[in-house]
Amino acid sequence: MQKKAQKPRSSRAIPPDVKPTSIGRLARSPVERGPRAADQVYRSLRRSIIMGELTPGTRLREVEVAMALRVSRTPVREAVSRLIGDRLVRELPTGGVEVVDASAEIFEIFHIREALEGCAARLAATRITDDELAKLDRLTEEAAHFHYSAVDDRLRNNNEFHLSIAKASGSQRLLDMIGGFREFFMNVEWQDSHDQKRSAQQSLHDHREILAALHARSGDRVEQLVRQHLRRVYAKLLADRGKAQMKRA
Repeated sequence: MQKKAQKPRSSRAIPPDVKPTSIGRLARSPVERGPRAADQVYRSLRRSIIMGELTPGTRLREVEVAMALRVSRTPVREAVSRLIGDRLVRELPTGGVEVVDASAEIFEIFHIREALEGCAARLAATRITDDELAKLDRLTEEAAHFHYSAVDDRLRNNNEFHLSIAKASGSQRLLDMIGGFREFFMNVEWQDSHDQKRSAQQSLHDHREILAALHARSGDRVEQLVRQHLRRVYAKLLADRGKAQMKRA
């Protein structure tokens, strides 16, 4: 008796009625074996949304995401559920989900970030170790040698400076929360305010004052300085975004 030829599995193929979208960019970072696939899919999608690689309004179709990341649809479904909880995607009345415009909530996000980092700085003032202070000294000295046009280097240095203070607070929960909210400000479109000489000089000045307050172990002073620093950055960011919107109008 002749056996029937088995059809090749096509669970990862995109159906002909599904049009290519920015989802295709996810194929650059396929999920690897090891940690839970759902966690990897979640981190990949979250980063792509925050970095602006998946633009607002992009439909997240399970089959497309699964194919791009080379996983089954189950971890994609779980990851999307978590993104809904993060308010990074929303369910549509007609079914499915789409990426939301996170920049619309920038005001709320920034004030949450300010409160968290201010709290961390106050705690760090009394808990920071000599080694942690030395690291901040090195980062500040490093920043002084960057040309203002070295945007990537300055962003890396700035991020490490702030996260080092958060780590010195001794609160892992606080550090995790700060890390999550800081991700929103790694979007390339939100970094224009850093790409100017004046911004670089002001940031370095602020960091030096913050560092001096930490050396003095002054919780009140360092919290005040961190909050002022972040408000100044926020005001510049809003001004830059306003100018960009006027140019597009």
